[in-house]
This record gives sequence, C-alpha cells and structure tokens, in this order.
Amino acid sequence: MANVAEGITSRAREFQDWASNSEAFLESCDGGDHGSPANPSVWVLGIEPGWSLADQKNEANGQKISSETLDKYSIELQLGWRFNVAAFKLLAALDGRSPTEYLAFAQEKRPFEQGCSGYFKGNLFPEAFYNVPAWDDEAIRATGFSSKADYQVWMRGARFPILTAWIEKWRPRLIIGLGLTHADDFLAVAQASEPPTQHSFEVNGHAKRMMMTKSGLVPLAILPHLTGGRNGLNSHEAIAHAAQQIRLHL
Repeated sequence: MANVAEGITSRAREFQDWASNSEAFLESCDGGDHGSPANPSVWVLGIEPGWSLADQKNEANGQKISSETLDKYSIELQLGWRFNVAAFKLLAALDGRSPTEYLAFAQEKRPFEQGCSGYFKGNLFPEAFYNVPAWDDEAIRATGFSSKADYQVWMRGARFPILTAWIEKWRPRLIIGLGLTHADDFLAVAQASEPPTQHSFEVNGHAKRMMMTKSGLVPLAILPHLTGGRNGLNSHEAIAHAAQQIRLHL
C-alpha cells in the first residue's frame, strides 16, 4: 500500500479521484487521435509530462499557458518544446522520411494536435515534473503521497489498469514507450507475455539500447528518452536507426 501523506488535502483527494477515473483518462493525456481498431493510431507514451525551466519561468512571470491553448496542442505550441520536436523527428523517420524533415512532416500530419489523425500522446503518470526523481512539499500537497515511489506504486494499481483497458479497446498500431528506466511499466500496461527483444547499437562511440515486442496487446517499442544524454536518441542518426529497427521488427 502506498504511503499517503498525513492530512491529505482536498486538492490531493480530487487528484486521486481524477487519476483513478477511467472516464477522465483522455483529460490526463496531451492530445491527438487515440484511434480505433479499424483506424489505429501510433501512441507515444512518456513517463510523465515535462515542466521545463522555461515553462516554470513563464508561469512565475504570469505567462502560464492557458488550458484552452493546451487543449488545442497546436504544432506551433509543440515546436517550442525539445521533446516534441524530437518526437516529430522520430515519427518522420517512422514515416520513411529523414529526421531532418521533421518540420514538413509536423506541418503536414499535425501529430498530437486537436483534430489530427493517426497520432496520440500521453504518459504513464499524469502529474508534471521537471525531472523524474523530483518530489517536494508541493508535490505532496498536490497528490497526497509522501514520496515519488509511493505515488508511482499507487498509480500502478489505480491508473495502469485504466491505461491497459483503453489500449485493449482502441488497439493502437504501435506504442512507443520513451524511457528505458520504466521498461517494466510499459511492458505491464501493454500486457507483454514474453521478454522483449533487445537491440543495441552505437552512434559516434556512444551505446544506445532499445526493446521491442509483439507479445502484448499491441506492438511495443521502448526507447531511450528523446532528449536524454549520450545514451539517448540525441542525434538524427540515432533516431533514424531506431525507427528503422521498429519498422523491421514491428
């Protein structure tokens, strides 16, 4: 049982009710077209929403992005975030293009934008942080959990079954899980029944690693974080290679 902080706030109770509500699942995702069995989409799942230093600075200066703007999730808005730009490069490569053609691809396909077709973006855990280990008093007040570990344990029991149920219902063509440190979580929500295929490669002397499996509800590729360090997919060559492996194996 996850350790719930003493004196849980009404705000935290509302958060827990929201996060464990199947009908609110789409609200907890970034946007796009979740697809259907007849017209499946590519799902890009991160670990949790990012909250960049620039976002924090803008909010502190009273320039917080409005909920309406976030709901629309326009390409123009997304191009301001490194992660989304890297995701466009990966999706462009999966579409058979060069990662360098990401802008033309994004403007044509409009991935994750409200009203788009074929691409969907969400996260394992719905609360936004600047980095995955982050946890502080504000996080405790917002979620009701004393630590990040307790929060994640609770989410695995309350949210992951919801995510799995929607995967089973909508049957995405492919799930791309971003973050090897949470490979077991991606495998769990996709209900993979066999160990994934491991693939390693090098770019400029830096080792890269990825995992792929078709043993779950839908095909799943687990990649390093797109804006990570030297072992991440931090170059056009690395992104193109990863996309090629996904096309070959999945």
